[in-house]
Amino acid sequence: MTEIEIKARVKDRAGLEERLNQIASFTMQVLRDDTYYGLTKETRCKLRVRRETLLTGGSEEKKTLLTYKRKEMRTLPDGSCSEVNDEKETAIQNADVLEAFLKDSGFLVTLKKHKDVKDWELCVKKDDFPKEAEIGQDLTATFELCKVPPLGDFLEIEILSPVDNPCAVEAIQKKLHELLALVGIGEDQIENRYYSELLREAAL
Repeated sequence: MTEIEIKARVKDRAGLEERLNQIASFTMQVLRDDTYYGLTKETRCKLRVRRETLLTGGSEEKKTLLTYKRKEMRTLPDGSCSEVNDEKETAIQNADVLEAFLKDSGFLVTLKKHKDVKDWELCVKKDDFPKEAEIGQDLTATFELCKVPPLGDFLEIEILSPVDNPCAVEAIQKKLHELLALVGIGEDQIENRYYSELLREAAL
């Protein structure tokens, strides 16, 4: 699956939550603590160990995920951008053994990030996309309202595409920008920098 997403800064969190509740279905609240490992501090080739705590339903459920992403920013003809990722992810029972191996093998902790996330989902019909995109099935748009200390609030909108042809990626990119407008966020609020860049700037 190809992960296609955009991220925007949020100025009115309460108002955005109200709009999301009107158009989409709330699914969960989750706390995510991410640790990134790389052979150098500057490398873009990183492994992520994510420890999640799901808070929905009055109980806590914990899990740990190992993720590797090939990340890039793609620009539409109109100049707008979105992130397109080839994501490999698997659940692991205990990260301690893996993290000990990574450290002993010379990997460095390049970044730590905490996110307090609320998730909503919206079905996007296959008929919303051009036939030449060859998507062939309904897709799910996930809205993640994230609080990322010390950066503030962000909305991430993500769609997983079953195909990676240029027409499909462009069609989904356009849909993401339409959804952003639907919840009342302007194009000027889009943040094309990665969280890692923003966190490094904030630490200076």
